[in-house]
Amino acid sequence: MNKTLIALLITQLITLPFLSSTAMASDDNHEESHGDSHEQGHKDEHTQKGPHGGFLLTNNVLDLELKLTQFAGNTELRIYGFNNNKAVDINQLDVTINVQRLSEEPQLIRFKAEDDYLVSTVSVNEPHSFKLDVMARYKGAEINYHYEQEEGRTTLSEKAVERAGIKTDIAKAGSVELTDTLFGVIAPTAQSTVEVMAPYTGLVNDIFVSIGQNVKKGEKLASITNRETLQNYTIKSPITGVITEQYLKRGELASSALMQIVNLETVWVELSAFPDNIEKLAIGQSATVYDLHHHLNAQGEVFYIAPMMSGGHIARARIELKNPDGHWRPGMHVNSDISTAKVGAAVRVKAIAIQEFNGKPSVFIKSGNVFEVRPVKLGAKNSEWVEVLEGLSPNSEYVTENSYVIKADILKSGASHSH
Repeated sequence: MNKTLIALLITQLITLPFLSSTAMASDDNHEESHGDSHEQGHKDEHTQKGPHGGFLLTNNVLDLELKLTQFAGNTELRIYGFNNNKAVDINQLDVTINVQRLSEEPQLIRFKAEDDYLVSTVSVNEPHSFKLDVMARYKGAEINYHYEQEEGRTTLSEKAVERAGIKTDIAKAGSVELTDTLFGVIAPTAQSTVEVMAPYTGLVNDIFVSIGQNVKKGEKLASITNRETLQNYTIKSPITGVITEQYLKRGELASSALMQIVNLETVWVELSAFPDNIEKLAIGQSATVYDLHHHLNAQGEVFYIAPMMSGGHIARARIELKNPDGHWRPGMHVNSDISTAKVGAAVRVKAIAIQEFNGKPSVFIKSGNVFEVRPVKLGAKNSEWVEVLEGLSPNSEYVTENSYVIKADILKSGASHSH
């Protein structure tokens, strides 16, 4: 026997697949050069399938076939029993399964008889990535099986996580504020606009200000010569504000308004509320106002809701805003998020954490250097937070920033792999 043949026999002996005595689950391992990383195969390809297309757990006393089946919108686990390749009396078979998922407490699943199989009493949620400890009782015998399956999972080194800018947070309980977004226009308040009048008819001798100029209360605005007495008098600013209109020029007859002054330290947001908005609006509700380019936002409160709708089935509502630096200019179009309700969420995550995976809203959890997709059912949401009704346990560590990197890595391989 030459050296080449001996080396070949040794290689084959080393690479023989290992099958446990209680589970028929195969590992197909492969490696691929990937820069400073490499990939490993996944545990969801099984050499032995049952007659119903499920995977087999074998024992010399009893074989079990486990099959995940979609029914009425839920995923149920069905179990078929076989002895010597013949179906057993399902009423003589009792099975419980302890399910261990990544970063979750173990879940005990019980079954009930239905037709020629046992069916789980609870839905088995995605991802179907878990370790199963199966305990079966059949004709007085107790048989234990173990089975593992992984999907939607990837492992990244600490350097890869840092390089990708991946950030995480902890899923906890909290409130989710519900908002209605209304369109609005900035306007001066009713008390902030003044038309400066000449108390006596006369000629305008001089004007000391111009449009756009800021003036203080008591500052000189113009000099007028009374037409009847020919005496000069000075007009002063009644408020602090900015000159927005100037109606007369030097030498013209002052018999009406000279100019307009507006104080913009406080402004209104004139909101357009449709019937479905009005039902949720109330005086005192908080609001976040932001310009259409999201350059700045400000906080205010709803202080007025019109008692009547306009001809276009729109009601006016108003928010008052402080405007110390003059950013909110009259005529500016804005959006306002009105807080209409608050929901107490048992689990909430940041909105930026939600990704669509296989057509379902999902988050990616982290345990050590392992990341796994979690399809979730969502509830109340706003631009910052989302309520998670199903699919994520409290205190789970989940990816908040750059989760698309995890998604792409899982989709690239289609299964679990390591970096």
